[in-house]
Amino acid sequence: MNRSRTISLNQSGVAIIITILLIGFLLSMVFALSAIFIPKLRASSEIKSSVGAMYAADTAVEWCIYRARKDDTAVAPIMDIGSAFTVSPSDCTSPIKVLGTYRGVTRAFEVSF
Repeated sequence: MNRSRTISLNQSGVAIIITILLIGFLLSMVFALSAIFIPKLRASSEIKSSVGAMYAADTAVEWCIYRARKDDTAVAPIMDIGSAFTVSPSDCTSPIKVLGTYRGVTRAFEVSF
């Protein structure tokens, strides 16, 4: 009887050690998976912003072509989704360089007409 009591007293800390090792393993898996997936989530959100920036740049190109061919006094379009564009040269003479920006993402076009 004395022997069985001695064995159980010697193993009293094993459950804590196993628990700490298991938690450490799970935390390392969580950190490894988050290191893989967080950059992919950022990239997917930038793709959405990239489309808005591309539409802003396309709008600027269309405005410059219209201004150069039809009406030199045409007013620049107003971007209502928070996007913006810049045109270089500002008088829309060919070739033009256009930058469209939306939520920190910039897309550029260069067009000759």
